[in-house]
Formats: sequence, C-alpha cells, structure tokens
Amino acid sequence: MGHYSKLTALVVGLGSMGKRRVRNLCALGVERIVGFDVREDRRREAADRYQVDVVPTLERGLASKPDVMIISTPPHRHVEFARAAVDAGIPFFMEANCFL
Repeated sequence: MGHYSKLTALVVGLGSMGKRRVRNLCALGVERIVGFDVREDRRREAADRYQVDVVPTLERGLASKPDVMIISTPPHRHVEFARAAVDAGIPFFMEANCFL
C-alpha cells in the first residue's frame, strides 16, 4: 500500500493530458481515481484502459468526495473548474495560466 493509496483524485478532462495524469496517479499508487469528461468515448476509454471510475457530470465527480482535483481541460476552461474546486474546498492542480 503506497503513500497515496487512500487518496481519492478527481481528474477533470480525459483527453491526452488527462490520461497522462491518470497514468501518473496510478504510478503513485492512488487507488481511487474518478474521471470526468463531457465526452462519453473518453470516459469509456479511461474506464476500460485504466480501470478508473468515470462520471458524466462535474457534480457527480464532486459527490465522490475527492481529496484533490486535477484539471486537465483546454486552458480556456481551467478557471471554471478551479472555481468549482475552491467553492468545494478541494485542493487542485492545473497547468499555469497567464491572464492579462
């Protein structure tokens, strides 16, 4: 049992970067990963390939009581998910955004 085994991680966005984040979490020993994507094909692929739980809405993802949220959406969507994480009191990771 790894250091991160009891952690629940919510990965928002299951495109190429989201799948990479799922692989990283698996390599760290995270046993409970919940993936959210608006696209059903991406959810199905993540469930089949990585054996993660998937949900069709952010609300269902938040209902899983994640310890951390990994935001892997296109950059223009980062802020809305970061705000949702802050509102829910969930620490989050996202690639750096620059705003003018």
